[in-house]
Amino acid sequence: MTKVAPLGIFGRIASQSAFAKNAEDLRRRVSMIPEGDRGRIAEYLRSGTPIIALMGFSEDILGNKFSRSGGTAIMSDGRFFWRLDAADYVEHYGVGLPEEFIAHGTARQWIAPVLSREKVIEVDDLLSELRRAGAL
Repeated sequence: MTKVAPLGIFGRIASQSAFAKNAEDLRRRVSMIPEGDRGRIAEYLRSGTPIIALMGFSEDILGNKFSRSGGTAIMSDGRFFWRLDAADYVEHYGVGLPEEFIAHGTARQWIAPVLSREKVIEVDDLLSELRRAGAL
């Protein structure tokens, strides 16, 4: 079975109101990604494959610089999973991400793979199992 890791604080399936409780944790990570790297990392995050399409509307909980329709949707590159609005937090604030993800993205030259239908189903099944177990 596929193993995908949560992308730090962004690897949680949560409503906007539940995610807003992470504001202080996000603030501690602001400016950890240099401005020159933010655009390509954000694009990678936006280019992931949608796994769970959620209709939620997310708003910037740090400074009202953005809002995103579907921002609570879960994306993946087959190795990690994250909320779609993670890209906005990286782009606008340079919110830090796990070193393992940075190394993974750098090795891929920040080009997200397109996941096959079978891989999407595997990742979705894993996330469903984790949700049932209360791990997400």
